[in-house]
Amino acid sequence: MKSQEDQPLTLVQLRENANLTQMKLAIAVGVSITTISDWENGKAEPRLKHVRLLVEILGCSFEDLSQAFEQAKRRS
Repeated sequence: MKSQEDQPLTLVQLRENANLTQMKLAIAVGVSITTISDWENGKAEPRLKHVRLLVEILGCSFEDLSQAFEQAKRRS
């Protein structure tokens, strides 16, 4: 069994690590708060243009972001 340290970060954790609220991230990316919530809950995935912005804004790698979305989908 994997330890918690081995688990990929969630999108919520990536956002919180960047000291952003859902509202601030939504404004920075140009989407609604509902869209951010849907991404965090695995109900939707961002378009490529949004992925590029998220990597920049959250200061994470594409791999970290991809793993966060995969984890959200599994939890939904």
